[in-house]
Amino acid sequence: MLFSEKLKLFRTTSNLTQEELAEKLNVSRQAITKWETGEGLPDIENLKQLSILFNITIDDLIKEDKIIEISGKYFYKEEIEIDHTKHFDIKINNNYKMNIKPNSEEIVKVELFSDEEEKLSELYKIHFDNLYNRLDIDIKGKSKSQDIVVNIYIPEKYIDEIELKSKMKILNISDLKINKLEYDGELKYLNINNFKGKIVLNTTKCDVEVNYDKLDGRLEVNTINSTARVQLPKDTKYKTILKGIKNKFIDSNSTDDSENTIELNGINSKLVIINK
Repeated sequence: MLFSEKLKLFRTTSNLTQEELAEKLNVSRQAITKWETGEGLPDIENLKQLSILFNITIDDLIKEDKIIEISGKYFYKEEIEIDHTKHFDIKINNNYKMNIKPNSEEIVKVELFSDEEEKLSELYKIHFDNLYNRLDIDIKGKSKSQDIVVNIYIPEKYIDEIELKSKMKILNISDLKINKLEYDGELKYLNINNFKGKIVLNTTKCDVEVNYDKLDGRLEVNTINSTARVQLPKDTKYKTILKGIKNKFIDSNSTDDSENTIELNGINSKLVIINK
């Protein structure tokens, strides 16, 4: 994706006209037009302002090989400012996919995207309950659409633990270093990239696939009458812990000589570890 394409995509999904973006950057509308048509590039100061405005690194913004994951032509966003470390408790009813990422600001951002639901701000309500040591994020919606994508950006320096309750198909976790992230509900795919810490996955009668780009920490799977498949890079070192009733691992590469841990708990379930 070219810079010109990314800029137009971010502007339109942020519900900004070329004139409004130009005013924020203190440039002319013609300058925005040139950038979006590939006839010119902003200087470093404007790139810095764009990266702050759209919550993206300059590197991701200008590199052609960086694919930005923004889904849906309809967009709704709410945000709240925080100033210290908190426990994040996130609840959302049915959605298709969620992306959880850090940001460098002191602002928590929640974004909803859809190709089908034009009136997202009417169908969904995003509520923040900002307590001293905890931030509750409650996302409630009336839509039955199967294409709702939720992006949540949390200030990197203020993340302690995250609890998430939902029912979704895909959860992507990227670039986080935290004590614990706990998911409770139905889930089909969990993709974990550049993550350090502990993940707890609680499901019932729900087969799930977990994909790590690198295992750096601990994974605990608590499930009932289900199968979990965990894909790890080849030669990953880890040890396994089996708890619960009538559970079993299918694995041939575990070792006691590792700080990385994969634990299975629950009832009548199976965990399959696959080395890619």
